Amino acid sequence: MRLIRILSFVFALFIALPLSGQPLNRQVITEKGDTMLLGLSNRAGLTASPFQSWFTEYYDAYEPSPTLVKKCKPLWSNTRVEIFMGTWCGDSKREVPRFYKMLDEIGVSEADIRLVNLDNRGDNYKQGPHGEEKGKLIHRVPTFIVYQGENEIGRIVEFPHTSLEMDLAQILAGLPSDPEYKVVPMVAAHLEGDTIPSDWKSLLEIARAVYKNSKNHRELNTFGYVLLRAGELDKALAVFRINTLLFRNEPNVFDSLGEAYVAKEAWEQAQGAYKMVLKLAPEDENALEQLALVEAKIDSEK
Repeated sequence: MRLIRILSFVFALFIALPLSGQPLNRQVITEKGDTMLLGLSNRAGLTASPFQSWFTEYYDAYEPSPTLVKKCKPLWSNTRVEIFMGTWCGDSKREVPRFYKMLDEIGVSEADIRLVNLDNRGDNYKQGPHGEEKGKLIHRVPTFIVYQGENEIGRIVEFPHTSLEMDLAQILAGLPSDPEYKVVPMVAAHLEGDTIPSDWKSLLEIARAVYKNSKNHRELNTFGYVLLRAGELDKALAVFRINTLLFRNEPNVFDSLGEAYVAKEAWEQAQGAYKMVLKLAPEDENALEQLALVEAKIDSEK
């Protein structure tokens, strides 16, 4: 069995183009000289240099619960999983090898696993080269999405609620735990449709509806940046504005809002956002610098 598995990995490593026509296990060198996988990948990509060291370390060290693995086996029927990760992400480096170890012990076929590696550079933040993450609400990595047929039945976001095998067993049994970062899908649901709420009254209603599920400002802040980098500017602005209602005393939420207003070239709104940062954190160097740039832009347009 081990020999067959090794041979299958070697075979996959030399496949240049999968059925989708996209390059498989594409390695990219960043401006900092780091190597990352980008786009559609598979285990062969993760077990190639320079990723093999951390993949093997976490894979070998993980011992899934035999009892829970046994419970998962009969429930894995007409089931597949999508994994969105980044080889640049510490959580992905830890959880993805463990997830593979669990799937191996359950007996899941490689054909039932779709692995996508996302970017982390600038405007491509948490995006795939061909938009593989579009419409799937990927805001943290790793994200494991479990499907039966074409229907999503549950997901694990960034790290398990209890353990990987416990979370998977619950998903397969139709009793998934509440996902981490529950506030994100709640806000996203309010922003669906052709018209994005932009008036303060509507945004305040959303904030009131979700505030009990918002643990800290970073949850929506990250989601806002994913939307901003993906070019969904109006949604990003709505998310950042909701976050300022939830965390009125956190300067970082106003800094992020200012950045989104700059992207929209709404200079006076950006000015107001950066002034709020400085009201809460008078020595914030970035806010001082950005405010000066924004005010210069306002003056130039008078």
